[in-house]
Amino acid sequence: MAESTTDLGPAAALDLLSASRRLAAVVAVEEASGPVSSGELATLTAAAEHGRPPGQFGGRSASAVKADLESDHLPRLVAHDVLRDAGNGYETGANMDGLLSVVDAAVAAFGGDSPLTTLERQPGDAGSPAIDRP
Repeated sequence: MAESTTDLGPAAALDLLSASRRLAAVVAVEEASGPVSSGELATLTAAAEHGRPPGQFGGRSASAVKADLESDHLPRLVAHDVLRDAGNGYETGANMDGLLSVVDAAVAAFGGDSPLTTLERQPGDAGSPAIDRP
């Protein structure tokens, strides 16, 4: 059963954010202009994990990421209505804003104020989407 927007509290949000791969998928969907297929999400996520542009990434690594996303991460995000399966891909769900507000609060608590993005990674960031820093 999917939770409503008001049901996604900090503990559930932090649990959802505990996996860097899941976070990368959330960021990729949030940045997209429309639904994103699981294959596209796998490529974007694998590229973010390896610090390479999505156009230069694919193959077996993306296939393994796709299997992991489909078996674990995407079902959790859909169950909490952070993502919604639109049939032709995944799009933001009703709880996306609630999840991102927890991210914003966590970033602010650690002295940052920059948004998450899949476009760049910080040196030494092992597999997580980047937090852009000015």
